[in-house]
Amino acid sequence: MVDWLKGKSFGGSNEIDQLTKTINEQSDDQRKIISQFNKAMNEFATERSLETCLDALNLSMQLANIRGKLAESYEYYARLLEREITRLSRTKPPHHHPSLIHRFAEAILFRQRI
Repeated sequence: MVDWLKGKSFGGSNEIDQLTKTINEQSDDQRKIISQFNKAMNEFATERSLETCLDALNLSMQLANIRGKLAESYEYYARLLEREITRLSRTKPPHHHPSLIHRFAEAILFRQRI
């Protein structure tokens, strides 16, 4: 598990739900930073000052950081879902857990886009 995820107290039966919440929070943070970054780039394009350049650079670094965390979260999410599907397939037929299979497929598709 990634170091920054270790402090999030995942574990137990709702580990996937907790990780989903973390991913949603990171996605919200990403959207906010993208909005701030677009504004900063527009200001830099207009003013061409060192201050506006540094503001845009800072936001781009924050964006890269949150995207890295999001990618790591989705990789961990995919592993958790795969482990859960394996566990469930040993106890129940596949048609008993379609929502879990759907969530796993979404995680795999997202991972391919990154």
